[in-house]
Amino acid sequence: MIKIFVFGNSLVEKDSLALRVAERLKGRVKDIEFEAVESLDEVEKKEDLYIMDVAFGIEKVQLIEDLENLQTKQPVSSHDFDLAIELKLLKKIGRIGKIKIMAIPTEYNLNKAVKEVKEMLEAKHLS
Repeated sequence: MIKIFVFGNSLVEKDSLALRVAERLKGRVKDIEFEAVESLDEVEKKEDLYIMDVAFGIEKVQLIEDLENLQTKQPVSSHDFDLAIELKLLKKIGRIGKIKIMAIPTEYNLNKAVKEVKEMLEAKHLS
């Protein structure tokens, strides 16, 4: 069983898409479990980490395996730390191993996102 940690904010339309996709797919993809989380503090740090979140600047659902492909802004204070920066720091200090992120475009249609994520999961791209 693979657990996918789903990030987002249900109160913000553009930031809730991954949460809505996970809700639609719960129980519909064999050996996949979704867990909604608000921060990495809630995630069990382990060797392999599977994440689903929305992303700016992409045109379709993508699987990101290289953290260097994640763009980050230069933090000015600790309030500027986003998921990408935190993942890069945890990877650098050895707290997490392999990371796979299913990134969904922020402006994507829900039905299209559900279809593409489901196809990606059924094709065993996370294995």
